[in-house]
Amino acid sequence: MTGLMLSLLLSALDNSIVSTAMPKIIGDLHGMEHYSLPFTSYLLFSTVSIPIAGKLSDVYGRKVVVLWGMTFFLLTSVLCALSINMPMLILFRGLQGACGGVLASSAFIITSELFPPQQRGKYIGILASMHGLASLLGPVTGGLITDYISWRWIFFINIPIGVVAFGLLSLYLPKLKHPDTANSLDIKGIIVFLLAVFPFLFCFAEGGKLLPWTSPLLYVFLAMSVGLMVWFVRLERKSHSPMLPTGLLKNRVFQKAAFSASLAYVALFGLILYVPYLLQIVLKKGAAFSGLMMLPMSLSMVAGGMAGGFLLSKFQCFKLLSIVNFAVAIVGFATMLFLGQSISPGAFIISLTLVGLGIGMNFPIVNIMPQSVFPVRQLGIVISTLEFFQIMGGVISTSVLGNLLQISLPAILVLCIAALAIGMVSMSFLNENIVREGFASQKTKGLQG
Repeated sequence: MTGLMLSLLLSALDNSIVSTAMPKIIGDLHGMEHYSLPFTSYLLFSTVSIPIAGKLSDVYGRKVVVLWGMTFFLLTSVLCALSINMPMLILFRGLQGACGGVLASSAFIITSELFPPQQRGKYIGILASMHGLASLLGPVTGGLITDYISWRWIFFINIPIGVVAFGLLSLYLPKLKHPDTANSLDIKGIIVFLLAVFPFLFCFAEGGKLLPWTSPLLYVFLAMSVGLMVWFVRLERKSHSPMLPTGLLKNRVFQKAAFSASLAYVALFGLILYVPYLLQIVLKKGAAFSGLMMLPMSLSMVAGGMAGGFLLSKFQCFKLLSIVNFAVAIVGFATMLFLGQSISPGAFIISLTLVGLGIGMNFPIVNIMPQSVFPVRQLGIVISTLEFFQIMGGVISTSVLGNLLQISLPAILVLCIAALAIGMVSMSFLNENIVREGFASQKTKGLQG
């Protein structure tokens, strides 16, 4: 677990640690016109690599994939640190992001396979807390290293942490490969998937920045993405070893989990846009004050992930806990909406804490639910596909809600509340008996094995 937690921390940390170092990086590498691309390249490659990594782990085994992922993550971290211009940094950040996606996917897959369903919730919750910890440590650590050492060390610092994680996983992690898994990959399907998803994500990540929303090229990319995705679906239906099994997206439990997880990320990313803009641009507060106000949400997400996992392991009430968690987050958003710009710091902290708790506590639930209705040999693709849809929700919401910042701040909060409310309604229709029966069946097979 320590090795997996460190692996996920590294992957999540490199999403945020670069943010405070970018002004210095731009100054040294002279690439102001490419300011956003180191973020975008990491995000794009990490997102598209997640489902591919899940399929690889199903085919070749969990241990092989996570160890190779860590090896190349450390190598690309060194290459990022040694970059001498912005094109090099953008390229190596993309490759680092692909490896980061492998680590993030593998951490949840392996944890889910190591522990039985009745214990899985608390360990997934502990693991999920690394996302909150990374959002807390990333900007602060990046700023301190850049100010007092060099921005290149925000990449070099990955080496000692990664070596420890690699050593722990190499020594203690079993192979976790299932002999009944088909030892083949749908190479054509993977290539078409990459060609379909890359332009789609790029449009939403860089729309209004590198590409204006009125750019004909943006609409060409979107049309090409839709066409390729249709082709990908047709390929998967005919494949003997599909990257995405046809029954996965049709399964009602998986649909509800992926849909709810995506909507939670819509709200979370909306809040991450809303708070700094309100405090720094509208209320003219400093960046330090803005960062301090975000601390309660990060800490509550860490606590929420752990608490949600423990409650799920103890009570196994997927539907009720999810509804309550969404409701808690909605109360936090509603308080900010009702009080508006006149909200006091105390009320703001309470609101952010409620949002962090609600979203953090819900993460183990949506992660574990679909595991009940698929065999263990398919855990890789099930969990990684869920993560993929979750991140897609965040990427799309960042682009859409970002355009509302200068138009209507309350509208952002209303849309975040609507997303959470839809997620809560979706989870209220969950057939919990299917989930419990699925886990009971897996437990029986495990005992027989």
